[in-house]
Amino acid sequence: MKLVKLSLVAALAAGAFSAANAVSLEEAIKDVDVSGMMRYRFQSDRLEIGDAIQPEGYNSSKNNEHKFKAQLNFKAALDDNFKAFVQFEYNSTDRGFGGSYNENTNSYNPGGDLAKTDTHNTFAVKQAYLEYTNEAYATNVLFGKMELGSIWTDDAVGTGAKVLNNSIEGLTFAGYWFDALNWEDDSDFTDLSIAKSSIYGGAVLGDFDPFAFQVWAAYANNWAFLYAVDASYKFAFNDMNFKIQGQYLGNSLDSDKEKLGLADNNFYAAKFSGQISAFDFQAGVVGYGDKDKGTIVTLEDTGRVIAPGQQIFYSNDGSKLVKNDGESFFYFAGLGYTFAETLRVGFDYIGGTTERTGKEDTDKNEYVASVSYAYSPKLTFSGFYSYLTEDNHNGVKDQDADDQFIRLEALYKF
Repeated sequence: MKLVKLSLVAALAAGAFSAANAVSLEEAIKDVDVSGMMRYRFQSDRLEIGDAIQPEGYNSSKNNEHKFKAQLNFKAALDDNFKAFVQFEYNSTDRGFGGSYNENTNSYNPGGDLAKTDTHNTFAVKQAYLEYTNEAYATNVLFGKMELGSIWTDDAVGTGAKVLNNSIEGLTFAGYWFDALNWEDDSDFTDLSIAKSSIYGGAVLGDFDPFAFQVWAAYANNWAFLYAVDASYKFAFNDMNFKIQGQYLGNSLDSDKEKLGLADNNFYAAKFSGQISAFDFQAGVVGYGDKDKGTIVTLEDTGRVIAPGQQIFYSNDGSKLVKNDGESFFYFAGLGYTFAETLRVGFDYIGGTTERTGKEDTDKNEYVASVSYAYSPKLTFSGFYSYLTEDNHNGVKDQDADDQFIRLEALYKF
């Protein structure tokens, strides 16, 4: 290795050159867009199977949980056609007295008495990607760590790349490839190893008001071919607005997945919604699954599919969308009223049945009462109470289950 020594004069000159190329803080941040959110949730989930109260329900634990989440987003113009995006996120849960949580198994221990206030979690980088824009071809290229934004995921993050093209008015063409997903940090993923596969595919999204559609296709390496269609149509009469939406998601699993007790799946859903003056409503149906085997609808959470209610589609009793056992069919309806454009109260009902070969049919009914108040365009307070009943829980005759889930939330966006 060749060593280079700087004289005192040379060192001072080098330092002066560095200082001469520095910019002021005001200049450095003038092309940086800052956005984000802060959210607090209080929630409690009481699941009772027969006469036994479970340590955790389908969404939370029987003991109080205080969940804190904050995001800071920075998007900076680096040079011509290049921008960088970084998202820092803080996410923690404080568990109330009586609950013992095992972080290694991500589960609750009955009879525990560990109450914990978290003061050691810090902000971490959740997303970080570089974006290149070619205006001549209306094309954006993103590569790095970013949200998938697919119909099969909610807020899942992956490492990979996207290419978006808007050269035809009303249409967006997308190609994507993700080599890894954040299955370890996001507890809403399926526990199947498909969450650890690389995923690549494409999509076409169209918006020709009042008609819109989405067509999705993807292949999860050594796992499954996924495809989906979403279409909607809006129409209005005077001050009445209506929307009809339909979805179909299907998949074809690799042949060796049959030995895991899994089968190909078809998910279908239809929803009719509208707003008449201060009233809003929705109604529809959802169906999916196989009586003899397990199936997959989404990869993380409820994805971006029609999934009303707060608990049925998280239920481990056959209807969980990331991995369900049995064939399910549900129907739903909801009604809401908004006072002075700020305070909304609503009630939703979801009911149906999960059928499994060799077991009793499980009848499910969920009732949700909700309220939300828009204090300002940036600050919203909301809450809901969900009551879910399951007759013949887990296919066992006369074994019933009840799950009561409450959540209160304060959300600030900027």
